[in-house]
Amino acid sequence: MPSPIRLLIVDDDPSLADLMSDQLSELREEFSVRVETDPHDALDAVEAGDIDCVLSDYHMPEMDGLELLRYVREMEPSIPFILFTSRGSEEVASEAVSEGVTDYFRKRRGTDQWEVLANRIENSAARYRAERAVQRREAALNDLARTVIDSVSTPVEDLLELGRETLALEYGALLQGEGDDAEVLVEAADSGVLSPADGGSPFEEFEALTVDAGSVVTGTADEESAGFSIYVGSTIYVGDRRYGTLCFCDREADGEFSEWERTFVELLGDWLAHELTSEWARDRDEAVRAARRRVDEVRSAIDDDDTETAREELDAIAKLLDQEPPSATAVSVELS
Repeated sequence: MPSPIRLLIVDDDPSLADLMSDQLSELREEFSVRVETDPHDALDAVEAGDIDCVLSDYHMPEMDGLELLRYVREMEPSIPFILFTSRGSEEVASEAVSEGVTDYFRKRRGTDQWEVLANRIENSAARYRAERAVQRREAALNDLARTVIDSVSTPVEDLLELGRETLALEYGALLQGEGDDAEVLVEAADSGVLSPADGGSPFEEFEALTVDAGSVVTGTADEESAGFSIYVGSTIYVGDRRYGTLCFCDREADGEFSEWERTFVELLGDWLAHELTSEWARDRDEAVRAARRRVDEVRSAIDDDDTETAREELDAIAKLLDQEPPSATAVSVELS
């Protein structure tokens, strides 16, 4: 299901603004319309970053549409801005174009105008979203590249935050284990998502957050039963052992993940698995060196007929050579 097109209508006449909102909403179910009669409130809405297209009247007493356009362009140069008026002129249209207006629309009689306007809003918003998606992808890949280059000092929390912000979801976590035995090692979330009292996860059933098989798994769920409405997760392997799950989810978002988003999560998971495997390999190398040092102690104990000491040293060697994947403590601080 496509996400709604967030349309901001600005008109100092509330009745006309509501009329436009009703007409456009009837024609396009995907329009999520916000009406503002004060241009200053409209600027606040644009600054908040949750608008896909601005539809503004030209004739407004406190701030006309062209002045509003100038302010909007300073804040967000590429957001679609459609200027409409009932008494337009070539001079106004020319000035609007020079100020960077996306489209100029003159009100006219009949119901056909609403369909034309709806098409223009839809097309402008689609182009804007596509451009933003490309910019977001480039920024995310650049951030990931910097993270990989600077992996010596990159906490796992930063990796989760990068994924969460790129996917525009409220929660991300690294879980160890699977099913009922899963536990959260590290998590990142929007403010207010984690309980301020105990820092607990908003999801009581961690089993729903783990991936049983496959590289990347996406899905949706009933919020009441699983705690989230949309989910993407990647299996993490350390060596040939299944270590856990890197996942991102949201309790309110809907829609489907794009192929690029799935690939991005897979990249995050692969990089994290590589770092954890490298850490494990370093620990194993150190364990092997320590085991070799203990072999001399075993030989010495055998020469002295000290069976008890020999057995203790052999037990210690066995433990050193049976290293498990990195512990929760190691990965919850930072990757080295």
